[in-house]
Amino acid sequence: MNTSYASYTIEDFIADDYFIQSVKHPTPDSEAYWANVIKEYPHLNENIHRAKLGVEQLSVAAKHEVPFHETPAIWSQIAEELEEPPKRIVEIVLNFWKPALAAASVIIALGLGWGWYKSVPKGKYDQLISAAKSPLEEVVNTTSTNLTVNMPDGSHAILKPESKLSYTKSFTGNIREVYLSGEAFFDVIKNPSKPFFVYANGLITKVLGTSFWVKAYEEDKQVTVLVKTGRVSVFAQKNTQNPDPETNGLVLTPNQQVVFGKADERLTRKLIERPVILLSPQELKQFSFTNASVTDIFAALEKAYGVDIVIDEELMANCTLTTTLSNETLFEKLDIICEALEATYKVVDAQVIITSKGCN
Repeated sequence: MNTSYASYTIEDFIADDYFIQSVKHPTPDSEAYWANVIKEYPHLNENIHRAKLGVEQLSVAAKHEVPFHETPAIWSQIAEELEEPPKRIVEIVLNFWKPALAAASVIIALGLGWGWYKSVPKGKYDQLISAAKSPLEEVVNTTSTNLTVNMPDGSHAILKPESKLSYTKSFTGNIREVYLSGEAFFDVIKNPSKPFFVYANGLITKVLGTSFWVKAYEEDKQVTVLVKTGRVSVFAQKNTQNPDPETNGLVLTPNQQVVFGKADERLTRKLIERPVILLSPQELKQFSFTNASVTDIFAALEKAYGVDIVIDEELMANCTLTTTLSNETLFEKLDIICEALEATYKVVDAQVIITSKGCN
């Protein structure tokens, strides 16, 4: 339960992204969540009820246009009302929704400036760093080569040319936060009690300690995160007002990447173009197979590359091969195996799906 709701005013609820989403697009989960908030804080019942009415009317207003000649009078009247105590704001909304609410909604946003602005997800780098709560250290790579950035906790980033990185100067508090525009490789010192967050053009990457790439140029339509070691959690910044935003995201492991579309805010998980072997040379020597079951071979490939390979074990129970895990790439090795078995494969959501007619 978000304890900050205990002191929420009507205006706070109207400016809360998750509350707005719950009113406009209610679900059983969101209704249960707000019922629990009221149960925990009974004094909020009236504020939540009135804020819900305000959001509903603002939603209606957004669908109507106000005649241009009526706008000055509406703005003038609303401006006068806004000089009264904040509790009048929702009443103002309700008074002007017929047909003036479209303009009133703009005034309400301006009148609530501080709350409304903070609740609106900010994707661009300059907006993010301007809203940061702690002093930031900014590094801009104006050179033609990579630039190493050492951060306060011992983590470091390799910043690509024409990229910018800002981070809190001391990493005090419960989290470590950095802001990226461009492209960088991060090698993060493990600290389970203080997660590391990278904010990059609408996408948030959360890690405890791992290494990964983030590509997030302002002009690009997509943001990409690729994992080298460990696990990362990625989710759209718009979900940060939800009780648990990570539930709307994806968890990535080595050799996986996610592509985030800025326009539709969709997350798509894929395998990286050239998955790398995750085993040491000594471990790799153990994977040599002579007339072995292909189920064992595919299991070895899964371990070597950290990739899920889906097969019909019953159908392929009689299939055997002689092979080793040599220097071929994962997809080259899959090509060889599938050609020998007269099988095919495809990659779906970072999994390799093997299709075969079986073996006699």
